[in-house]
Amino acid sequence: MKSTASHEIVIVGAGVVGLTTALKLAERGVVVTLLDRQQAGHEASWAGAGLLPPGDLTRAATPEARLRSYSHELWPAFASMLADRTGIDPGYHNCGAIEVASSETEHEFKEHVARWQAENIRLEHLTAAEIQRHVAEMDDRFTEAVYLPDFCQVRNPRYLQALRAACQQRGVEILEHVHALDISRKEDRISQVSLGDRTLPFDQICFTAGAWSAAVLEPLGCSIPVKPVRGQIVQLQLPTQPFRCVIELGRRYLVPRRDGLILIGSTEEDAGFAKHTTTQGVAGLLALATTLVPALAHAEVVRTWAGLRPGSPDELPLIGRVPGLSNAFIGAGHFRSGLQMSPATGTILADLMLGQAPAISLEGLQPNRFSQTTIDNGCPPVAESSAARR
Repeated sequence: MKSTASHEIVIVGAGVVGLTTALKLAERGVVVTLLDRQQAGHEASWAGAGLLPPGDLTRAATPEARLRSYSHELWPAFASMLADRTGIDPGYHNCGAIEVASSETEHEFKEHVARWQAENIRLEHLTAAEIQRHVAEMDDRFTEAVYLPDFCQVRNPRYLQALRAACQQRGVEILEHVHALDISRKEDRISQVSLGDRTLPFDQICFTAGAWSAAVLEPLGCSIPVKPVRGQIVQLQLPTQPFRCVIELGRRYLVPRRDGLILIGSTEEDAGFAKHTTTQGVAGLLALATTLVPALAHAEVVRTWAGLRPGSPDELPLIGRVPGLSNAFIGAGHFRSGLQMSPATGTILADLMLGQAPAISLEGLQPNRFSQTTIDNGCPPVAESSAARR
């Protein structure tokens, strides 16, 4: 392991990936300055549902499966450490999940089941009666389903609060509401990072700015195909909780929280940086909820919100060195999977910036995989259906 005594790293973007990377670096003795355009952890990281699908690293054959499975291995100890260190319970627990099929999603359902089986993920095929035992109020039109007993969840806001507190305990400087950020490039290096009248010292820089990553890098002559994809969520509450496991139908879901709240998610909309809910989006989510569990028609609508996911052409993140820059790295483009893949992504980025080999292959996750150079070198972009639909 290289000495980190003299290492200073600037991270641009304090969402879940930036916070996790900062913590992983600080734990190794690196001096970290973390910047964000608003309050840390309050964009897509905060807005998601916190779903953590299972994985098996020994059988993971795709880039998505490797990253998901690596995170699945890290989550229990990481969540426990955060709770012990900060006193903030991130709400991590094993809740299980039912994935159901409809006539519209049957093909996708069969693909998912085949993938879970190929990865040796534990699952149980359910009869109609068994579906009702898991979700007593499930509409009886849903007769085909599988149960994933190792599916987990976390409470996004609490997890981010714990991450932020842990970073500060480790001495990470978190600078929020930064609007006067000036990043300069000289040849193949980032040469200066300044905030008005303050210039930040650094050896390396890492960009984890989510949906804003492309806009941050474009003035430096770096083009990355990451764009915002709006996702809307509705939060419901009933006097008693009608089910305890996650219910998934295609890319949409119902998530029961331990305190009786239920999340309905989520839309996928090409709406630019417009981060607001719409009548159409909310109505569609409410229709989903009552289609799956008719009793939810009587639930209270507590609140609605939207977030901007960082989408890439193949729905997979870009992790590694920024093309054309020798001292800059990126972790962005996770789409719906940023929070669930954050333990692995933060660990990998810390490894890379400290000159260490990551625990998994990054083939298919390289930041330059969409460039013409990558194609000319015989490594075409990998297009796959992401299992991480959160």
